[in-house]
Amino acid sequence: AKRTGFPHGIVAHADLRAPDVESVLEAHCQYPLMRGIRDFSYGDYLVEPDFHRGFALLEKFNLRASMSAQWQDMEKLRDLADKFSNVTVVVDHAGGPKERSPEYFENWKRGMAIAAEADNIRCKISGLGMGDNNWTVDSIRPYVLHCIETFGVERSFFASNWPVDWLFSSYDAVVDAYTEITAGFSRAEQEALFSKNSEAIYDI
Repeated sequence: AKRTGFPHGIVAHADLRAPDVESVLEAHCQYPLMRGIRDFSYGDYLVEPDFHRGFALLEKFNLRASMSAQWQDMEKLRDLADKFSNVTVVVDHAGGPKERSPEYFENWKRGMAIAAEADNIRCKISGLGMGDNNWTVDSIRPYVLHCIETFGVERSFFASNWPVDWLFSSYDAVVDAYTEITAGFSRAEQEALFSKNSEAIYDI
């Protein structure tokens, strides 16, 4: 960032369950572009006391939480967000849908609706190629539109998933797909989804 001017904001890693997590967050925040934390925990961590202890520190350091939760975890994620209502929680990669079947789609929709019940949860629409390697505009359209319908334009935003997305498409193809899907949206809604919401969330 110092060399090129990019990125404008940094979401770094920390193990929120670790005993020394406060010192890790403090060290991260020595960098002025620090904006959030992504924790790669596994298991039933969303309800673990140690995770909650670390998660509570995000408010102290004014950090956003990027969460890789799937539909099965959305009730626990909603409860976590309600408990720490002053922390902005971002659902990464549209809740990470892993399958493309009608049954899975219905489960995923219900999970996303549950997450949307917490006012401080935001939906990052990205990474849909990970569950649909040969995706098309039409194949991702229902997922994109459901995110926007469920969270509202004001709590949704588009993102890429680079470098992983190189496995599935070009950057232009992803942006063009989002543009085509939202062609009927107003100019203000498009600006919110493509830039203004992420600028507000990450203070950039």
